[in-house]
Parts: sequence; structure tokens; C-alpha cells
Amino acid sequence: MRILIIGTGSIGAVLAKAVHDMPEVDRVYVTDQSRDYAVHLIESLEKAQYVDHTNGQLAKVLGEVDLAVEAATQEAAKKYVPFVLENGADIMVMSVGAFSDDAFREKCFTLAKKHRSRIYVPSGAICGTDGLHSAAAAGISEVRLITRKGPKGLRGAPGLAMRGIDVDSLTEPAVVFEGNARDASSQFPKNLNVTATISLLGVGFDETKVTIICDPTAEKNSHTLIVKGDFGELRCETQNLPSPKNPATSYLAALSAVAAIKRILGNVWIGV
Repeated sequence: MRILIIGTGSIGAVLAKAVHDMPEVDRVYVTDQSRDYAVHLIESLEKAQYVDHTNGQLAKVLGEVDLAVEAATQEAAKKYVPFVLENGADIMVMSVGAFSDDAFREKCFTLAKKHRSRIYVPSGAICGTDGLHSAAAAGISEVRLITRKGPKGLRGAPGLAMRGIDVDSLTEPAVVFEGNARDASSQFPKNLNVTATISLLGVGFDETKVTIICDPTAEKNSHTLIVKGDFGELRCETQNLPSPKNPATSYLAALSAVAAIKRILGNVWIGV
């Protein structure tokens, strides 16, 4: 199997090293806007090769790639996901918040069907998506996500600037957002991709309720998923350690991508 990783930040770096050690993978291509950073990342990975991020160079590589992984930003997802699908390759999307744009999501889903490609979305930094997926087979009355992060994990989010909130001045926990998943995805694009994942699995972006709390004492990123429906009630809490390189991203998000690729490569799927 040959894999292309788009983006070599906190998730892409973990992923590149992990897939390099998978015996089923014989080549790992990586691309990033920062050539120097990407080349430095893979200098000890024998199977890895840097590819320029221009469409012409990527198109050549996609002809032999089995799976591409977008591990960059929502902007990168909107640029590269359609491009990968048009070239007939499968893609895993980490910046799933890009799918809160209905027109973009429909475009990608249509391209996947047209070119017989697959779009994969890992569970990311949250647990309980398996239960939500099962519950959606019947009726769901409520999906709610409560997220708690420290200032480092939320700093720079457009949603904070909109509200005039300086997270570094907080001395006690404060609600910095309360609304639906569509607004959460757009106002916190680098902080809350899990909102998009649960929206796609459950009741959609407009009906999924989201609360974001900034806690100056928090050392972990926590997500509490609450689902109510015909099946009963589900409540799942995840306490994540932030990625050492990016406090806005939980380490579990990168591990979910590694686990998803192992599942794709394997012949036995447990817990589907």
C-alpha cells in the first residue's frame, strides 16, 4: 500500500512515523507548505519521500497512491479533498469541520461516488462515536457535546475574537461558546473537529448542541458526549492529553487515524 500524507504538523508527524513501520505500507509520500519541516520529519524514514504540494506534482503521485490523508487545516481540506477524489484515490479527512459547509460536503460526497473513491473520517479525539452511529439506526432526540480546554487549547480561535474574550485573562472556568455544531466548527476551526464528526453521525450540524468551556486550571482536553434516543441514553467522557506540539489537538486524534489505517489494511474489523 502507498500512502500520501498532506500536512506534517502534530497529527501528520505521528501518522508518518506510524505508517512507516507498518509492513503493509511500502511507500509514504508527505507534502507540506513547509518543505524544510517535512523533509526534516522524514529524514530517518527510509520508506518516506517528500512531494511538492503543487497540484501537478501531487497528481503524478496520486496515480500510484492507495490512500491520501489530509492532516492540515480546513482550508487545506477544501483544496485537496476534491482534488484527491477527482484523481480516483481514497482520502482520510482529519479537518472534518470543513464538512460543515453543506455545498462543499455534497461536492465531495458526489465526487467520491462518481470516481468510486472512499472518504474516511476517524473518530478523532472523542469516544462514543460507535454508540452514536448505532443509535442513529433508530430515532435520536438529542446530541450534545460539552468540551473543556485550557487557554492554550483555544487561543487564537475566531470565535473568541468575535466575543471579545481573552482566555489568558480568565481566572476561573467560563463558557466561551454555546450554540450548534455548525457555528462551533466555523468559529473554532482548529480546536473542535469532533463537533463535525458527531454531527455527520447523528442529527446534523444545526441540531447538534455544543458547549465550550475554557478552564485555566485544565491540564487535559475533555469531551463529554451525551446522546438520547429510542435506544436509551449514552454519556461518554474522554479526558485527552494534548499533543506536545499543538495544545489545540489531542494526541488521541492522531492515534485514531493510525487505528483507522490499520483497520483499512486488515481483513478483520471488530466494533464496526
